[in-house]
Amino acid sequence: MKNVLILFAGLIFTVGSFGQVAYMQYRKVPADREGEFVEKETKYWSKVAKSAIDKGQMTGWSLWRKVGITEVDAPNYVFVNNFESVDKIDQSAIWSESNMKTMGITPGLVETNSFAPVTFDYWMQLEDTVQGEYKYAVVNYAMPENRGAFIEENKTLWKPFHEKNIKAGTMGISSWGMMSVITPTGNKSRFSVMTWDGFNKMSDMLKYLSYSAPDNSDGTWNEVLSKTKMGEILPKGFEYSIIYELVMRVSAEPKK
Repeated sequence: MKNVLILFAGLIFTVGSFGQVAYMQYRKVPADREGEFVEKETKYWSKVAKSAIDKGQMTGWSLWRKVGITEVDAPNYVFVNNFESVDKIDQSAIWSESNMKTMGITPGLVETNSFAPVTFDYWMQLEDTVQGEYKYAVVNYAMPENRGAFIEENKTLWKPFHEKNIKAGTMGISSWGMMSVITPTGNKSRFSVMTWDGFNKMSDMLKYLSYSAPDNSDGTWNEVLSKTKMGEILPKGFEYSIIYELVMRVSAEPKK
């Protein structure tokens, strides 16, 4: 986990501890070593994250497992590390001797980078969210023609729609959010913005993803359709919509 931060040179999905900036590190873990990877990261490296969070050096840490296969060599795990702001990131403080000691073991004995390499990583900025607990996340990766327009419409049109359904519990969704990419960017970027839909049960998530005629008994769906410009903003649709399952989350202790 240590190289979660060492690539940061100038700078999901965790509710309750989600900061304004998130670092997402995607890892490719061989099938025959998944158990070892998960044990080392959750039993040992999560303690470093917890110590850093307790000291206010991070606001949250979580590990997610991808559900299903999109490509043979695609990553299958992702770490999400949350920070209050860019100004609050201090690598040397997080990887201090006192934080590392919380593992109770020599770091080299529990390293995972040698067999579970980083495939790519992203620094993200939180744009908006409807908070709520969730165990599964459908992450929609997008490369809109106009990122600003995408963010604005999601804030003003789609967030209220999701917020209403989350509050009513009518669609099984329990959380929603949107992040934009800080880095890397450019013509070969995989995505520039993402949204996520959170669920507590896989059955709710699968029902949500399965096609069914929208319920327009209150006129809400037709109102959204009459106002959306997403067909112009995102003419090809999402680059990918990928399901992730929460493996472990570490957050700050509730204030008493």
